[in-house]
Amino acid sequence: MAWMAWQQVRVDADVGAAFGPDRRVAAARGQAGDADVLAVAARETLRDRPIDGGAFRLLGLAAALQPDPGRAIDLYRTAARLSPRDDIAQAMLVDASFAQGRVDEGVTHVDALLRIAPHLREPMLVSLMPFTGNPELHAALVRVLAADPPWRGTLARVLRTSDPAQTEALLSGLSQTVPLTPAELSVRVDALTALGQAARAREIWLASLAEDERALDGLPFDGGFEGQDQTGGFGWKWSDEPGVSITLDAIDPVQGQQSLQADFSGRAMRFIGPRQRLALAPGRYELSSAVDDRTGSPRRFAWFVQCAAGPELAHANLMQLDLPASASSHWRTARATFDVPPDCQGQQLTLRHTGRSLSERQISGTLRVDDVQLRKVPSAVTLQTASRSE
Repeated sequence: MAWMAWQQVRVDADVGAAFGPDRRVAAARGQAGDADVLAVAARETLRDRPIDGGAFRLLGLAAALQPDPGRAIDLYRTAARLSPRDDIAQAMLVDASFAQGRVDEGVTHVDALLRIAPHLREPMLVSLMPFTGNPELHAALVRVLAADPPWRGTLARVLRTSDPAQTEALLSGLSQTVPLTPAELSVRVDALTALGQAARAREIWLASLAEDERALDGLPFDGGFEGQDQTGGFGWKWSDEPGVSITLDAIDPVQGQQSLQADFSGRAMRFIGPRQRLALAPGRYELSSAVDDRTGSPRRFAWFVQCAAGPELAHANLMQLDLPASASSHWRTARATFDVPPDCQGQQLTLRHTGRSLSERQISGTLRVDDVQLRKVPSAVTLQTASRSE
């Protein structure tokens, strides 16, 4: 019994010299530069287990050290067929396939490797992204991504830091095969905006919405805060901050069924409220907003329009619309005009508090906002042309 126990320990634990096929293969991993040691370990393993994939991988590693690399690839293929989860065999086949120009086969092995080695997903995808301009690689990646592999969730994280043009090309191809995930759609919207195609980004985002959500489209999107959730993309966004609770309120809206309400607890804060991306074409616009401000703050709340992207104007203020305080519980409306220059490639609409000092930022009470509207103002040239045609 003691002898049998010792033999089992030699096979299943790292005790004594390597014994049994699994331990022999594992021990040989540290001898990858010695073809003779690899070949001996492989033959001993195959005597015990003739269909051991790890042994064929060792033979492949040994053959790769010889002048005939073609035999090594055949041995790696055998290893991967017998042991599909052999990460070394799959990695060797990735390298060999790409080196010999067999891109489609290489991507198949990339897929297999990323399924069995989660720690390699992000670095390998990062290394592949610069080459997605290759049509064959692009098509092969779209093919495997369309099958929704378990590593697809890593793609959006990698693309968020990749070249916007390469990101758009890959996601555009994928979207023609299967719907993009919410994370991939968000990355595509960001990439198109960075490329100066905010209008196209908004069009794609809008098409992804449900029919009842698309019914809220306008300038801005859902200016009456009728939606039930924050929409993201080119819809409203706001963050939960200590000292303020932002909700949708159904009591006495200016129009529709509800308005946006912010309840302040009296804490000093730098309030940045609801915000939305815009895709305004160059020209003059008027922004109007209804407000019921019962905070008593000495500094005003205001809507700001900024350029979100552009060669020279990124983050430049185009307009500040100060919202009036309410003398009583009644709505008041403010409006102002502003110009969008030709090189302002996408904009951002944001509600902020204009307090500068700590005391000015101490806010308590309730702010309600509703009926936010943007309309394009005809230019003088347009009006003169229309007048002549009449």
